[in-house]
Amino acid sequence: MKPEMKKKRPLSFYLATGFLIFSALLLIVLWLFQTVFLDDFYKTVKTAQVKSCAFSLSSTIKADGYNEQNASGFSELANEIETQNSMFISVYDTGEQPSASAFTCLYSSTGNPGFRSEVSKNTVSDLYRKAVDNGGESATITRIERDMRSFKPEDESLHAKHAEEQQNIEPATMDELFPKREPALERPVSENLAYTMVVKTDSRSELLLVVESEITPVNSVVETLRFQLIIMTAVILLFSVVIAVFLGKMIAKPISQTNEKAKALARQDYDVTFTGGKYREITELNSTLNFAAGELKKVDTLQKELISNISHDLRTPLTMISGYAEVMQDIPGEMTAENLQIIIDEANRLNSLVTDLLDISRLQSDTADIKMAPFSLTKCIESIFARYTKLIESDGLNIIFEHDREVFIMGDELRMTQVLYNLINNAINYIGEDKTVIVRQTVENDKVRVDVIDYGDGISEEQLAYIWDRYYRAGEEHRRAKIGTGLGLSIVKNILVAHEAEYGVSSRLGSGSDFWFILPIIPTDED
Repeated sequence: MKPEMKKKRPLSFYLATGFLIFSALLLIVLWLFQTVFLDDFYKTVKTAQVKSCAFSLSSTIKADGYNEQNASGFSELANEIETQNSMFISVYDTGEQPSASAFTCLYSSTGNPGFRSEVSKNTVSDLYRKAVDNGGESATITRIERDMRSFKPEDESLHAKHAEEQQNIEPATMDELFPKREPALERPVSENLAYTMVVKTDSRSELLLVVESEITPVNSVVETLRFQLIIMTAVILLFSVVIAVFLGKMIAKPISQTNEKAKALARQDYDVTFTGGKYREITELNSTLNFAAGELKKVDTLQKELISNISHDLRTPLTMISGYAEVMQDIPGEMTAENLQIIIDEANRLNSLVTDLLDISRLQSDTADIKMAPFSLTKCIESIFARYTKLIESDGLNIIFEHDREVFIMGDELRMTQVLYNLINNAINYIGEDKTVIVRQTVENDKVRVDVIDYGDGISEEQLAYIWDRYYRAGEEHRRAKIGTGLGLSIVKNILVAHEAEYGVSSRLGSGSDFWFILPIIPTDED
């Protein structure tokens, strides 16, 4: 292992660290919202609530008006709003010519005696003027300093008594409307919002609606939230650690197992099986590695067979060349044309073997020189048949070329000759008792199909999946001694792929094989 690899931390460490950092950031945001920004959020929400209640009340006044007959409905709504939201509601008649002395209090809520209007130093006329200047509504925030005296029970009766007296009071200043004695809240300093609306009705010229509420959270609320936040922080941190460790192990463990098995695969243990994992990525990775292990095992087996085959195929011609050369050197009478021909044949066999190896390497690495040009596929096949004249005469082979017309295609003539030669040789190697090989050329839909057919033993369905692989041989026993290196069909496959041709094989045991390929033709004048 390289020294720098030892410094790398495991995946579980980074997962746990990342999750803990996320939890810490979440807690920081919670603390900021519950402490630093609590007052601002409370004010914003409370202001929106006061405004919403004011609009609900004004809508009721506009719909039903405000008089002695329907005042009870408005009072019920006002008392409900005050009780649920800790607000103070009042309604004033502005008179025909509004002035400080013209406002008459028509309604003053008493549903919550523990809350008193705290908008001091602002007369009703001031609130009215601000609302008119602002288009009919306005919001006034007042900062209030409270004493810490406890609220006494008698304050409730005083507040109720005061509300009854408001119906007959002509002066309309806020200081005169409400008693100066205040029930003490928990915070010595707070802010109140007085939201005023000028409401026009049919029965009266206009009314002034005032909705008041404290918009500063009290200490008990703040302390409760902070205490809850401390508990939440401890719980979140505890769960974060547990979940981080659990996730780290759950995610990193199958990766670690896959890594160890991959190391075994690198040591050429091709029987290793990749399993495990509860999520898609690691499952797909294991599936891919299992496929890779199977392919590597197959390649390893084929390479071993190649070494065995190549060793045998090389040793035989080299032995014959060396043996005949020594005989010809030691025995003058053995210097005959027949012996020289054997040496030449074996040298050609060696050359063919090396050429096949170079061809398959170049084709699979995309470095082969493919020269595309139009040529006659029909004449190419006929020229190949001429090479088998002596073989037909000596072995009694029956090689037939079936075609009805000359066909031209676009391709590399030399490479396509190599394809045909390999397919025909393969058919001859596996020829049947009838010693017949048929090469059939057919044209259909502007495409030519070439079939190379033999009637030998055929290939099993299991072997068909591997027949195009290099070094693969369908059987150990062949009809002829010179059976090649097992590279012929792999060379055929790569050349046909380079020509973008369709190709395949159909075979049954005992019925022979049919190797075929299809290429587009070049139209001629006859077409």
